[in-house]
Amino acid sequence: MVVEMRRKAIVLIVLVLIFLVLPFLVSGFWVRLVTGIFMFAILASALNIIAGFTGYAAFGNMIFFGVGAYTTAVLMNKLKFPFFTSLILSGGVAVLLAIVLGLLLLRLKGHYFALATLGAAEAMHQIVNNLTDLTGGGQGMSLPQMRGSPFVLNLFFYFLMFFFLVLITFLVWRLSKNRLGYAFKAIRANEEAASVMGINTTYYKIYAWSLSGLFTGFTGAIYAYWFTYIDPPTVFDVMMVVKMFVIILIGGAGTVFGPIIGAFILESISELVWAKFINLHLGILGTIIMLVVIFMPNGIIDLVTKKRSFKGIIKYLRENKL
Repeated sequence: MVVEMRRKAIVLIVLVLIFLVLPFLVSGFWVRLVTGIFMFAILASALNIIAGFTGYAAFGNMIFFGVGAYTTAVLMNKLKFPFFTSLILSGGVAVLLAIVLGLLLLRLKGHYFALATLGAAEAMHQIVNNLTDLTGGGQGMSLPQMRGSPFVLNLFFYFLMFFFLVLITFLVWRLSKNRLGYAFKAIRANEEAASVMGINTTYYKIYAWSLSGLFTGFTGAIYAYWFTYIDPPTVFDVMMVVKMFVIILIGGAGTVFGPIIGAFILESISELVWAKFINLHLGILGTIIMLVVIFMPNGIIDLVTKKRSFKGIIKYLRENKL
């Protein structure tokens, strides 16, 4: 057991060192691509807290991404706040919104909760779209551009995204080992039984969604400053959440590293398919996702941890008549 933990620690340290030196060894295109993968990994990990650990499919999670992006844009444009101050406040606004929405929506379950979160995201989309004087409405908002050479800018956003990815990964790892995470998992397994056992399910569900909203809001703020332009259809795009769920399914829901693995796999495949098959990329990508879900229903992380061989996969498919 100790030897296995040491091996895992060594692998993690090596991976961190690789990503620390990577932007100095590759071109700007690859730095931006990996930065984007980091972003999707953070978003998927944040969604994994409420969906994977707690069992609530928050299809409206992009509401926090959009609110984080617009909070930063408004603070930097209207009040001339520096970016890092705006970043912290954006996370705070996202948490407050998660608490308010949690009190209203987390009483619902299953598809009712999923539809309610979609409705909340669309409502926020329309609110931002109509606040023309504050948010620019449908025309969007431009943010002050950070000064520096393209190389410096790429490094800044690369390491900022990497920092938040490491931070949320550590948080999720702690959740998988402590009392708070066990409470989340108990709610996912059987909420009624968890309540009977004395777990305040409403409190823990709001806690989970607040953590999810915090990191989603942070990511939205970084995205806004990175691209220096945002508009409602982009930052409140529901299809982004669908993509996050696909990433979680590919990697493994309710796991620490599943969303990260899923993000690297899906984004790498997307980039390859997009470059080679422009007209067929959606069909090919959908087929790949379908095969992954069929052959590895619990995600790739489950395949790695259980060390299944190809024969084991075939046996599994035969036993389940797939």
